[in-house]
Order: sequence, then structure tokens, then C-alpha cells
Amino acid sequence: MTQYVDLTKTEGCIGILPENGETIVLTGVSVNSMPLSVKQREGELYADFANKYGIHFIFDDDIPEIDFYSVPRLDIGARDNDGGFIASVSESFSLSDSICLVYISPDRKCYLLTKDATEFLSIVSDWRGRLTPYDGVTLYPNKDKAREKYEIIDFEKTEQYQRLRDMMKK
Repeated sequence: MTQYVDLTKTEGCIGILPENGETIVLTGVSVNSMPLSVKQREGELYADFANKYGIHFIFDDDIPEIDFYSVPRLDIGARDNDGGFIASVSESFSLSDSICLVYISPDRKCYLLTKDATEFLSIVSDWRGRLTPYDGVTLYPNKDKAREKYEIIDFEKTEQYQRLRDMMKK
């Protein structure tokens, strides 16, 4: 049996352990923004990157509104000059892990950027030329539309989430 679990409103690193042979598919969209201290320290580097490649990494003072829902989950770490997003699939956004990166175009189509985020910086000069249609992600206008196809559990409403929150408060 497959369980679809929405992590849109969940912050931090969360692990969900399946039981009895279940498969867990994380759903939703999150934004992985960097703290302003990084921007203050290395702002020139990020500005040069944006000017050269049209990619703007997201900082806490400029978090975009997300107008779509994803199955499986996307974690957005950057946007481009055209209003598209660069995101990881089913993992926290990182350029130092071997995870899949996709590009979500302004018309909300999904393209594979790389299957290994660690190679991103070496291919970034031709990142648009490398895009290929990707069917491993389905985008919906909102969670309600995704629920027409999937039974989605809101993780923040589960007993496990409440126990986790209580543990973190201690």
C-alpha cells in the first residue's frame, strides 16, 4: 500500500518510517531559503551567479509564493529570471548531494535538470540546454486537485507530528 504524506507545512528534517511493507510518498512543495547571514557574507558571489546564469538562490527576505502542489514533494532552492523554479525531488534541496534536480517552468511544466545535484555547478553554464521533459513529478494547481487522485495525509495533523513537536519543545 502506498501512503501519500503532505509535508508542505513541515519544517526541518523529518523521517517517516513505513510499516507493514507500506511505501511512503512525500507530497507538497516547500521552499528551502538561506539565512540572511549567508547573503550578507557572500552576497556578491550570489549576485554574480544570478547575473551570469539567471539563477537566484532564495533567501529568507525574498521567499516566493508557490502556486502549485506536487506529487512527489519538491523542495525549491532557486528561481530563474523567467519566474521558474529549481527544486530537488523528494529530498531537501542541496547541491552537495546526489539528488535529482528539476526545473519548473513559468507555465508549470517539469523538466529534468540533472539526476545528480553534485554536478550542477559544472553544468550550470548550459543548464537551459540540458533540460528534458520529466514525468517523475506531477504538478497540480493546489492540494485539493491532487486529492482527487490521491488520498493525502496532512503530516502536521498526525499524532506522530504532535509527539515530535512536543519532543522539540523540551
